[in-house]
Amino acid sequence: MNLSRLSAELDLMVAEPGIVGCALVDANTGLVWHARARNGVANADRLWEAAVDYWRLHDRQSLHFAELGPLGAAVMYHSAGVLAVFPCCRDDPAVLLVSHGQHQGVDWVALQRRARAFGDLLRPSG
Repeated sequence: MNLSRLSAELDLMVAEPGIVGCALVDANTGLVWHARARNGVANADRLWEAAVDYWRLHDRQSLHFAELGPLGAAVMYHSAGVLAVFPCCRDDPAVLLVSHGQHQGVDWVALQRRARAFGDLLRPSG
């Protein structure tokens, strides 16, 4: 795992237009590995941890969604912003990228691709 590159990538993500913050979170425990947020984001650590429950809800109900294929993202539109949860590794979604952004101005598809790139950095040779 390349911690300095992970940290640098999170810094770049938070600098993207419309992104308020993001974190790498363990899908099973909710443990926040690394996080970045712009100034003024209240309770960011609790937000990252709690957002993973959206992913877990899908896991618990996965049989009902089997026909749709594997979950690529869980996106929730709240009145004050958007939460998006992306798996970092296709074969093992144990680490998730949780992103908090504004309703407009965020390229969520590009962010999903960047989340997958974290998978390479999380591998021991990354």
